[in-house]
Amino acid sequence: EQSVPETSRYSLLHLGKKEMLDHILATRQMLTYYRGAEIHNEVLHDESGAFRTDDKFPESDHAPIVAEFVLP
Repeated sequence: EQSVPETSRYSLLHLGKKEMLDHILATRQMLTYYRGAEIHNEVLHDESGAFRTDDKFPESDHAPIVAEFVLP
């Protein structure tokens, strides 16, 4: 989480509030191979809006989180 810029550190929008709800877990051993992470929240919509109308969003209301590991 700390390797992602603070302004991008959210995976869900709820009532306009950016929240970091989703995480990736790794063992201490895997952390030695960790190279970075990205949160793809560029087109994320406020998930609370889907409950106010009958409009349905085709995509997930959670942003995908991707971590890069370089294995030997």
